[in-house]
Amino acid sequence: MISQAMTWAMSLVLMLFLPRFLGAEGMGQLHLSMSIWAIVGMFVTFGTDTLLTKEISRAPEKTTELVGAAVILRSVFYVVGFALTAVAIQFAGYTQETIYVIYIIGLAELLNQVGSVARASLIGLERMEYVAITSIAFRAFVTVISIAILLMGYGVLVAAAVNIGGTLVTAVLHFYYLKKLQPVSFLSDWSTIRTVFKASSPYLMVYAFSVIYKQLDAVIISLLVNETQVGWYGVADQLFGTFMFVPTVFITAVFPALSRMFADKSDSLLQLMRKSFHLLLLLSVPIGLGVTAIASPLVVLLFGADFAPSGPVLAIMGFVLVLTYQNILLGQFLISTDRQNAWTVVMAVATVATIPLDMVLVPWCQARFGNGAIGGSLAYTVTESIMVVAGLWLLPAGALDKTNIWLSIRVLLAGLVMLAVVWTIRDLPIVIPIAAGGVVYIGLIVLLRVVPEEDWAVLRAAGQKILSRFRKHQSEPASL
Repeated sequence: MISQAMTWAMSLVLMLFLPRFLGAEGMGQLHLSMSIWAIVGMFVTFGTDTLLTKEISRAPEKTTELVGAAVILRSVFYVVGFALTAVAIQFAGYTQETIYVIYIIGLAELLNQVGSVARASLIGLERMEYVAITSIAFRAFVTVISIAILLMGYGVLVAAAVNIGGTLVTAVLHFYYLKKLQPVSFLSDWSTIRTVFKASSPYLMVYAFSVIYKQLDAVIISLLVNETQVGWYGVADQLFGTFMFVPTVFITAVFPALSRMFADKSDSLLQLMRKSFHLLLLLSVPIGLGVTAIASPLVVLLFGADFAPSGPVLAIMGFVLVLTYQNILLGQFLISTDRQNAWTVVMAVATVATIPLDMVLVPWCQARFGNGAIGGSLAYTVTESIMVVAGLWLLPAGALDKTNIWLSIRVLLAGLVMLAVVWTIRDLPIVIPIAAGGVVYIGLIVLLRVVPEEDWAVLRAAGQKILSRFRKHQSEPASL
């Protein structure tokens, strides 16, 4: 959790620098390139991350042969993926500079693919401290070097190339730590490679739709409009992504606390779901609706007037945020109860639906508002809504009850009143609407008695757990 907080903070710092120096077009080129290679990289990985972690955790002595086979397999897939990408982008109508950025990020992806083989192996060996150190090192390298080259006046091509250095550092560190634990070889026999290929393929589908779903909007916007509007969409999406730290911490910290509190009850799993749904809604509503209210002044403050068109995109994503928090919970619950196949189907439907939605909404918003990126966020709203409805329908009977409905109504009421108050004063210095929104929301939550005493106890326990982890981290000497 400490490493997550540190990498999140460094990512936020870099996010504040890049848009102001690169502008909307430069950010669009970077965001598009990252999206393309996230999709290609998912196929290159071919589910081997999950296979390596699973098999090595069961039989550490297989590490050497599995690592060699995975590196060879990924190298072959990468060559194929790079060739297909190189052909495809020639027909996409991108500028030459955009094509160069895509190639540069593609080279970084090769190093990332090799390094993540060792990363998956370290996770399987349960040496998460090495994974955390490497993650921090990568983010620190990219953040510091990127800011330095931006201040020196370099542009998007050099900024993209920093990722090559970062992934090289990551790959070297991952294999350095892995070699301390197990012998490392990049050689393998055909039989092992074939076994890894067959065994990893089922895991591909589990993550394929998730990755494609998250990255498809940027690619479609680039094809239907231009890289500048991808930049408008991209910075809003990055801000949106920073708030995903909240449900991650929630799932990590609160789930164990809830499990202990209800371990002695026969329906503890269903009670855990009900409590988690309520608490996560309690957190997501003020964040999401608050973002909606201050979206336009926030993006101008952070990134400058060049990104003013990102305001409406982020405002819509504020509503999406509330839905996404619940989808994270619903997906986690369904996977934990062995219904991951059903959730994969939901992801598949959402992914397929994204394409026609974008094809209709992006051109319409471009014609109506001069901002096709708004169409991407509207499509996101529709697909996340579909996933929430499907996820709730897939829950077992009794997972949610009338109490959740009544509590949700009060939380949403408090959030809407907060939204109305903040909206009326959104043009004041941004600290004022944020503070006013916090006071209004918390006051209404207390007045409406939204949070039962037992939930306050859970929140206090979670807060104490997080605080104790920070204190423990501060008391331990840093070492590599």
